[in-house]
Amino acid sequence: MKDAARQAPTSRARAPYTAQACDICRRKKIRCNGVKPVCGPCVASNRHDECSWTGDPARHPRTEAHFEALRKRINALEAYCENLESMIDKCNKDHGGLSTYIPLRPSPEYQTLEIEEAGNSSQELVAAAENLKLEDRDLVMYGNVAPFRFAPVPAQSTSRFPEIIADPNAHYVLWLDGVSSSHVNSLFDWSRYLPANLLLTRHEHDKIIDLLFSFFTSWCLRVVPTLFLRDMYRAIASSGTVKTPHYSPMLHNALIALATAFSDDPHINSFKNREQYAIKAKSYLEYECEKPNICVVQALSLLGSFHASNGDQNLGYLYFGMSTRVGQILGLEVDCSRLVKAGKISHDDMLDRNWAHWTAFSLDVCWSLYVGRDCSVPIPAHVGDIPIPFVDSAFDQMTWHHPGAKIPPQPSFLSKTFAATCELCVVARRVMEVVNRLGTRQDVVNLELISKMDLQLNNWKSQLCAEVDITASNRDLSTPHRLMMHLLYWLMFILLHRPLFNRKARTVYSSEGEIDHKKLCKRAADNILQILQTWRKLYTLRYVPVTLFQAVFSAGTVFLLAGGHSLVKVELCIEYLNEIGKSWKSATNIGAILQQLLEDQEGGKEKGKEPRSSPPLSYPPPVGPPPGYLPPLDEPFDNLFDMDTMHLPVTGGELDSNYWQVDDPAVMNVLARFLADNDSGAHL
Repeated sequence: MKDAARQAPTSRARAPYTAQACDICRRKKIRCNGVKPVCGPCVASNRHDECSWTGDPARHPRTEAHFEALRKRINALEAYCENLESMIDKCNKDHGGLSTYIPLRPSPEYQTLEIEEAGNSSQELVAAAENLKLEDRDLVMYGNVAPFRFAPVPAQSTSRFPEIIADPNAHYVLWLDGVSSSHVNSLFDWSRYLPANLLLTRHEHDKIIDLLFSFFTSWCLRVVPTLFLRDMYRAIASSGTVKTPHYSPMLHNALIALATAFSDDPHINSFKNREQYAIKAKSYLEYECEKPNICVVQALSLLGSFHASNGDQNLGYLYFGMSTRVGQILGLEVDCSRLVKAGKISHDDMLDRNWAHWTAFSLDVCWSLYVGRDCSVPIPAHVGDIPIPFVDSAFDQMTWHHPGAKIPPQPSFLSKTFAATCELCVVARRVMEVVNRLGTRQDVVNLELISKMDLQLNNWKSQLCAEVDITASNRDLSTPHRLMMHLLYWLMFILLHRPLFNRKARTVYSSEGEIDHKKLCKRAADNILQILQTWRKLYTLRYVPVTLFQAVFSAGTVFLLAGGHSLVKVELCIEYLNEIGKSWKSATNIGAILQQLLEDQEGGKEKGKEPRSSPPLSYPPPVGPPPGYLPPLDEPFDNLFDMDTMHLPVTGGELDSNYWQVDDPAVMNVLARFLADNDSGAHL
């Protein structure tokens, strides 16, 4: 009877879980059977038309490194709590007080304050969105005390609707190899706003700007190519004044000033020639800044990168600062969704503003790493006020292809990669806050903060969707913007753990609270080199954004600290920087810094010669001087971002990490002297 009972089927047996639930079941938090196109629960509840599968796929399995980060985070928090409780005990003994303080611990629950929408006119005095005023087709930000925001808004005219004046489907066609001349309008005045005295054919112009779109502006999505080409056609072909939020003469010249660095013609890529386009762009500065739009924000930012790429980081930083000021004029950090509902601006206008805000935010993080200074882009009162850029599936399916890479055309996933990059930059900004406060807090507090950032980075990595992840199977198909995002991810581990590189650590996979900073730095540096090797193999290092220098240099400093046989990788980093220097002078400058550090570290010792004579490894190079101390933000640190409630994506696989060799004191002294004397980080 017992055997029969065991074999009897039961109707209460647990059904298997599906890998991905539909949107309805996920929102209602009920079990989904995964049947497509309409799942069982939706059929049963008569929701045939609502059942959809647009959500992200199932979460990746967590790595051992992620579990270790969780354990370290728990241990660090426990130590932090014990430290705080001991301080309270001491305070009670010294000054008297409650015998027990446990009931006073704050509740983990968060209260959300909702702003009631009022219909009266007084709401205008306090609503942030009402500080945005429509002036000549673009929003401008005025504070509560400014009288200008109460000025009457003139009636709109048809000139504000470019889709009525011009054909919205018309766009400038890039004349690239393989494009039929029948698709190209030979009479189109494409160079109208470029310097007239410089020889640049349309074919060369289109070739280099396509390279810039593929390898430079795709990082942080600084330009949306399709919208730029559409508005370029409208601006030049239209006889009247049209709204072109994605094209302006200053933006066009700033792009060409950078793009000419990718030309194979020595006359075109000479700095003297490139500088003429930058000068031409600056000639439009005051005119375009009088009535700015998001084009001005992007143009000034690109001029900053132009100067930084030539080694003039202070001048570049100045122009990027001007870019952020224009962003403040436009109020890009203010949520304008109410104005869309009120019909004052279009939904596309709102998306453009959100995109411009997050582009500026991401670049601001890169500049902070570059020059070791405070971020410039203001933080919204609540990070969620300006949503992470909308992922446009139609835009993502547009083809990305570089003929020289000898890989087939593939979907670009530009918007999805950009959204993940923005989420990473939110974490990166917090990481820099932690790094810049090390040494000003107790040791137990430092470990608590570092473990928290480790966990946030691992959370980001574990949640990265397959389209933007890098794995062994898709590494050789990686697009430049995906590779750059993963480089930034590994760079953050170096910047977070390098200050404690010499701290003695216990076994990494123990349950003890210590973190093996050396191992984490080494693993990050090895991953950076592997990504750079992939870039070099697929695209060559002629075509890279300037932010890449920071990752290369930082990896190089890790190998300098490791010493011994790792020095051969330092030389490889220098070699790669010199290759990048064929396009960007600043890479050569940083390579020279790394070379000097290597020579000072060796100090003529023969023991350093043997590893340098070893066969070169198939790795790419390291870049960018480490950042200096940044003063704390005015806001309370713990309120900067609510990181514990963020859901972030994650990037590619990790290499097997080798343990470090014994530190050479000479290496540490040289690098310590360098870190003290150089207040600039890596290049943007």
